[in-house]
Amino acid sequence: MFKNTLLASALGLSVYALATGAQAGHRPVGWYVAAEGGANWIDNADVSFNSGFQIEAEFESGWALFAEVGYRWENNWRLELESGWRENDVDCVNFGGGCIPGNFGEVSQFTQMINLMHDIDISEKTAISIGLGFGGNFVDVDVPGLWDDDDFVLAGQALLQLTHQLTDRLDFVMTYRYMTSEDPEFRIFPPSSVEFDNENHTVSIGLRFDLQADAAPAMEQPVTTMAPPPPPPNEPKQFIVYFGFNKAHLDAKAIEVVREAAATAQRVGYASILVTGHTDTVGSSAYNNRLSLRRARAVSKALVAEGIPSKGITSVGKGETELLVQTGDREIEPRNRRATIDIN
Repeated sequence: MFKNTLLASALGLSVYALATGAQAGHRPVGWYVAAEGGANWIDNADVSFNSGFQIEAEFESGWALFAEVGYRWENNWRLELESGWRENDVDCVNFGGGCIPGNFGEVSQFTQMINLMHDIDISEKTAISIGLGFGGNFVDVDVPGLWDDDDFVLAGQALLQLTHQLTDRLDFVMTYRYMTSEDPEFRIFPPSSVEFDNENHTVSIGLRFDLQADAAPAMEQPVTTMAPPPPPPNEPKQFIVYFGFNKAHLDAKAIEVVREAAATAQRVGYASILVTGHTDTVGSSAYNNRLSLRRARAVSKALVAEGIPSKGITSVGKGETELLVQTGDREIEPRNRRATIDIN
């Protein structure tokens, strides 16, 4: 069961990766940490004694805690190390004539996993993720007054996760984990031993924190002329909106610039408005082209919200081809992460 589950999950994730590997979104790039807590359920387990005797154990709902540290690449793949703790009490034992309740002890599990995850953007701030984890499981069974033993076995898990961005560096996460392991084996009264099936379902919520802070742009004010009177309608006026690292949404300062641009266009009149998105040189050219277009569209959407008709706005993305500050490849430069608003 353990091997079949992992092979099927690995095949499914591989097919997905081939089908969507070219897609990339706006998730932050770099190191992160996370913490989660929730509930754990263990499927009814066949408990087998080495003498050939077999019973079935049922478990109460338990609790679980997780801590992760990981790294995310620009193509939305993530690799993380995860430690987890699960604890469940035995609810009752079936000897063949019905389930008999009683104090049959508790099962504690300490897992150490390496998870491979892939994020799928479904909106500007929300993503779903699928993943696989492999590692080990330290299982401890304590039956009061009878025996207490532990075993370390191989384990694997499949993950489905929902992420929503709360701030530039903080995400809310909700995760479902299906975790299974090799059957742990325990000594009762040597040479007697017992082993049981171990399949778990866990639902948890928590927070993920991006360890890489966005560099503050050196300039945040629109570039304007010094002459007091407004320019004639046929003279272009340009405003610059800056973005955080690998971001395509507008912060409070960016919205102020958009509002000033919209007010200027409505006051002096215009024939057209061109919004051009740009990036720095971090990331591939194809990824930066997509990111620059998302930035341009975000600014255009904000202009429409300020009363500018969408039919008068054109949005284009230039990627890293028109740098405001010339840099080498893969260099972070806040002034290059921008979108320009040209009023004509």
